[in-house]
Amino acid sequence: MRAGVALLVALAGCTTSLGTIGVITPDADDVGLKMIRPNASGCSCRASVIGIPLQQGDPEVREALAQVLALDREGNVVANAELRWHRILTGIYNRRCIEVRGDLARTISTIRLPAPPGHERHH
Repeated sequence: MRAGVALLVALAGCTTSLGTIGVITPDADDVGLKMIRPNASGCSCRASVIGIPLQQGDPEVREALAQVLALDREGNVVANAELRWHRILTGIYNRRCIEVRGDLARTISTIRLPAPPGHERHH
């Protein structure tokens, strides 16, 4: 009986929002960017000791993103972003973190003019 309950608990899952991000594009080359700091990262963590939270709430993507953007006043976007979820669960000390890692950049205006026939691939 206990093994069955343990199996159900192990198979049970839940869904939690990690937060929202303003814009996602599959290719950073589609947006005009000025690179400021490559491979920057920010992290949002929450910990508990014996089930008592040391800080309220859950880790937030926006909090981790804000840390990256705070690295330079000029930066307003993270290109090639990667989100990671880290957990340490011991029962006594538990820590959950969301990490945002990517290239801190600034958006710049670009103008694309149609090319004459036969010159589509030239820049």
